[in-house]
Amino acid sequence: MKIVFFGSGNMASAVFIGLVESKTIKGEDIYITNRSNREELQKYNEQYQIKYSYDDKALLKDADFVFLAVKPYDFDAVAERIKPYQFKENHFVSMMAGVPINQIKNKLNTSNPVARIMPNTNAHVQQSVTGISFSENFEQSSKENLMQLLEAFGTAIEVQEESLHDVTAITGSGPAFLYYVYEEYIKAAKHLGLSPTDTDIAVRNLIIGTGRMLENSELSIDQLRENITSKGGTTKAGLDALRKHPIEEMFIDCLEHALKRSKELSD
Repeated sequence: MKIVFFGSGNMASAVFIGLVESKTIKGEDIYITNRSNREELQKYNEQYQIKYSYDDKALLKDADFVFLAVKPYDFDAVAERIKPYQFKENHFVSMMAGVPINQIKNKLNTSNPVARIMPNTNAHVQQSVTGISFSENFEQSSKENLMQLLEAFGTAIEVQEESLHDVTAITGSGPAFLYYVYEEYIKAAKHLGLSPTDTDIAVRNLIIGTGRMLENSELSIDQLRENITSKGGTTKAGLDALRKHPIEEMFIDCLEHALKRSKELSD
């Protein structure tokens, strides 16, 4: 299997590094390119044996899956460049937020199958949540092959294309929202007296351990919370203070703004 990435930015690298480190695909079966940063491509070649090229025709030849991992505003130029060199075995996989399948097909002037995916950077540690939608002509065997690739670096969820906006807001942007919460938690914790270094270590490992509990427990999140909330204890006192603030409303506002932006990008 030959896999090509047009683009080698944060999200693309999370995916192709995740594929290599999960041992699903050998580095030499992955080809990458970008606009001009050859030094970056050489770095991935040295670290992961991933191949690189600026020859569009050579990249597309025999490529099973072609990941379009450029910024949406760069896509027109990329599409103009590569559309003369398409092969019938090419299956295009867009990682571009807000660019619909029909628009991708039109820009590429292609009848080849197209999928859209919305992963997140947790692919680096094989923990991405990736939404995916397929064009009608995406054959079942290729669907299964692509789903296997996506599941190599996390969880893949097939949704209707319109629902990718929801996936973008909730999980595509989600790591950044959670990182922001962790940043604020660390800032608050530093007021209590631990050294900045000890606070950072403590909170990082708190987050990791809580994630492991979620991963390994069959209990619901609210039940896990209840299990450590003793009547009259410190946890309840802290939670009572949290409930005085409009936390749910803040997250609703956050997600609705992200959702709105995703839809604006598709217009």
